[in-house]
Amino acid sequence: MVAIAGGALAVLTVGAASTAARTTLAQAQSGPISIGVVAPFTGPAAEFGTLISAPCYAATLLINKAGGVMGHTFNCVPVDDTGDAADAVPNVERAIATVPNFDMAIGLESNTAATTVPLVNRARIPLITTNGLVAYDKTKDKYFWRLTPADNANGAAFMAFAAERGLKRVAIIFENNITATGNLPGVLAAVPKLHQTIALNLTIPADAASYSSVVERVIAAKPQALIFSADPQSTATFLSEYSQLNSGKLPVMITATDSLTPDFFNAVTKAVGVGYITHKVFLVGSYFANNTPAFYSYSKAMYADPHTKKIASVITTVGPPASAFDGINIAALAMLESHSTLGPVYNSWITKVVAASPGAQVVHTFAAGKAALAAGRKIQFVGVVGAVTFNKYHNFAGEFAATVFRPNKSAVRVAIISGSEVSQLLG
Repeated sequence: MVAIAGGALAVLTVGAASTAARTTLAQAQSGPISIGVVAPFTGPAAEFGTLISAPCYAATLLINKAGGVMGHTFNCVPVDDTGDAADAVPNVERAIATVPNFDMAIGLESNTAATTVPLVNRARIPLITTNGLVAYDKTKDKYFWRLTPADNANGAAFMAFAAERGLKRVAIIFENNITATGNLPGVLAAVPKLHQTIALNLTIPADAASYSSVVERVIAAKPQALIFSADPQSTATFLSEYSQLNSGKLPVMITATDSLTPDFFNAVTKAVGVGYITHKVFLVGSYFANNTPAFYSYSKAMYADPHTKKIASVITTVGPPASAFDGINIAALAMLESHSTLGPVYNSWITKVVAASPGAQVVHTFAAGKAALAAGRKIQFVGVVGAVTFNKYHNFAGEFAATVFRPNKSAVRVAIISGSEVSQLLG
């Protein structure tokens, strides 16, 4: 693990890459296996780096407790993409060139994925990404793996949930960034099929001092719900002005589970009160059951690790961390199956450890999978997000759910949205 100073992660920053150096390091294979957490650790989106690090800490805690892989323990190595593609490239290149045994990556979020995914894929490092870019729905990148839905699917899920709640007239307000606007195609595809009406469709800049002119337009359009995606401060400013200009009345908000964070809760609560965020803000994203053997193991590890226990109540309700946790376990089991920790070797075994097959033993944890493999059995890993069926593009979307905050900043699910319904809305 990289150095920790005063409780904060020391993050890899700018530097030049060397393919030859990467090859040399990969061939060495002595010491711990490094999992690169490619995410923003500085800048406006820095909280996401903290959130996506959590499943890495939880997974490595359990993998190492079970004896690791072929004598190797696992470390989480933060690689700062700053949320900006220009900064991400040199930082990721440096990590590829200098981090010993960099044999797995997670994160690679939407803001920088277009530049970071190709770098990691070319380095032949299997990557479990949380990005939602539609461009990767049919990727040919060999080392790309995604266990979360694309942004357009999330947008369609927003509308499916709105329809279930009887919300027919909506205003779409998305911040001008690739993560937020990536939801729009799915929203637009779903609206006519669900017989809904778009009152307004607007894009707003991030962190503006005021959104009053936009708010006035939205109020005049009289939406039943806001389909909304923006950073915490922008959301807080928008809602505060909406309340002031509309006699304290605010419509329902439907947003992404990416906002299920303490920063979002604190900003919105400060602006419009805890009653609104706990009763009228619904966060929609990928779903997993919280009563399975895999979930119990995941949750226990989250609360056990000092890096994650303070945010475990939130982390254990949202999809991207759970999918990253499963992805790490799947990759580690693929290493065992292939008898190699090198990406070019174990990558092709990833589909095999999740596939249902005659005689395969279903396992829900790395430790159980390792024991079954040691006994000479075939396995099917069924993790937190359930049974995984990767398509030929290494994508798996699963089901969706709507979640609300509790007053203590934890969260609870209030609805499940069928993945097949979402697919039909996009078709």
